Amino acid sequence: MEFLGPIFQVIRCFGGSTCKYIDQHRQLEENVNDLRRKVDELNIRKQDLELRKEAEIRCRKVVKKEVEKQFEEVERINTEMERFEKKFHAVSYLLRGRLAKSVCRKIEEVKEIHQQSSFPEGVAVDGPPSPGMTLPTPKLEGEIDVKEQIWEYLMGDEVGVIGVYGMGGIGKTANMKHINNQLLEEARFDKVIWVIVSKDLNIFKIQDIANSMKQSLPTNELKRATTLKDTLEGKRYVLILDDV
Repeated sequence: MEFLGPIFQVIRCFGGSTCKYIDQHRQLEENVNDLRRKVDELNIRKQDLELRKEAEIRCRKVVKKEVEKQFEEVERINTEMERFEKKFHAVSYLLRGRLAKSVCRKIEEVKEIHQQSSFPEGVAVDGPPSPGMTLPTPKLEGEIDVKEQIWEYLMGDEVGVIGVYGMGGIGKTANMKHINNQLLEEARFDKVIWVIVSKDLNIFKIQDIANSMKQSLPTNELKRATTLKDTLEGKRYVLILDDV
């Protein structure tokens, strides 16, 4: 085996590219281990981003497209890493140099993806305004037929105003809370507005309608009505006045 030394010495004289190829051939295992470590670091970063994503979603925010794209890139890298592992264990001696070059290129790619995954300005942005507020709902006992009848009127085009009346405690508010939440779930309207009017009617209480739409109203009563009308105009909305 002593003749191998002179052969490698002759190959070194062929130029830098040949020497680099031989180094890659010898360092294949080291490079694969390096790639494996960097892919592991990338997956840890992805796990951190997923935790941030879940926290932002709970705050009704929308995850950025570039973050979702980042997750896809990591999954792609994981798939390619599995292929490299299989090739590494089955590669022939003559092809080790070629595989080593591919591993080196993949290491640089993983480094770049890792650098792009910091997202210092957050992983989410404010989502569209909520169409309304989900309300706690008591269980309906004997009022289901009433609720279904109200829903049928709401879904039709013939009725614009529905009045639900009766003695206190028979389930008027409970029914309407279920209707409110069902409207939000099915997203048939731009806004679902719930306002408690109360027996002591105060015209300025109508401000609550504007509050639900993030709209401030002027102090003048006439201007308030005009501004509110302009805000609601062109929108499909349901206005529920409770305790009238």
